Amino acid sequence: MEDIQRKSINQSVLQRHDPAVTDIIDTASYVVVYNYDLDKQSWVGSTRDGHDAPFFSFMILNRLSLDTFTFGLFPSMEYQTMENYLIYKTPEGLVQGLWMFSLDDRDRFVQLLGE
Repeated sequence: MEDIQRKSINQSVLQRHDPAVTDIIDTASYVVVYNYDLDKQSWVGSTRDGHDAPFFSFMILNRLSLDTFTFGLFPSMEYQTMENYLIYKTPEGLVQGLWMFSLDDRDRFVQLLGE
């Protein structure tokens, strides 16, 4: 399938979840959302979470259920990388990590966050 056609199909799917979606900047084939438990000093799987839609956001579609993860990006967002994780802090102070199978995917997302 051509990249333009794939992007158009993916955008249609995202717009069913959020009609405000106007463009897809990038995609990753496999991402898992984790929360960092400060008391246990370990990563734990996340349940569906999200925030009001800002101008830019992560939207992760779950292949196994209808749960969609959406996280709004904000200008003062703190983030770092560690192995396959893109780790960031939410405005509420929660530390979350996106585990990406591909380091190339993670690096592209980090580059986009810096722009």
